[in-house]
This record gives sequence, C-alpha cells and structure tokens, in this order.
Amino acid sequence: MAVETADWFGSDAGQSSSSVTDRYRLAASSTMDSAQKPSLCVVDVLTDVDESMSGQTTLTLYEHLETDALDDMVEASPEKRSHVEVRFTVDEYLVVVRSTDTILVYEPD
Repeated sequence: MAVETADWFGSDAGQSSSSVTDRYRLAASSTMDSAQKPSLCVVDVLTDVDESMSGQTTLTLYEHLETDALDDMVEASPEKRSHVEVRFTVDEYLVVVRSTDTILVYEPD
C-alpha cells in the first residue's frame, strides 16, 4: 500500500532540500459538511487527529490563521468559478483546505 506524502513548498538558497523541506504523511482526509463553515470542519478533522488519550485537544485554530478569511476564500470560490487551496500549519500538522470540499491533514513523516 502506497503512503501519500506531501512536501511543504519553498526552499532556501544554499541549503539542501532535505534540511529545508519537511516531509509529511497523510493522517486524515475528510469531505467538508456544506452546512458548516470550512474553518469548523477543519477544527473537527484536527480534533479527530490530535485527540489525546483523555479525549481532549489543546489545538486552537484561530491562533494559526484568520478563520473568517479562510471561510470567505473557500466559500467564494465556486461563485468565482475557481478552485482555491489553502495550506497552513497547526502545531506539527500541515493542513490543506480545498474549495472542492476536501480537507487533508498531514503529520510529520
């Protein structure tokens, strides 16, 4: 079975790509619930991935990005007949939110 991985884009000149680029493996994939804001769907997926043994998480999305801006970009995309992909990190996770109603969460490999 193949494991899906992703590279965080970007590199610094003069450094090897392995020291600059972090590798991630897919930890969760979800389809957004059209009745919920995209940011709330992201919170649900991250909570599922990051739940500790006690069933609680300390993740707070608003500390990592402007949730209203994420919602506005993703929700406006179909009206503009375009697709949007937003990538950001929350703690050690790489989160990819696509306007095609997909949320992907990667963890360090």
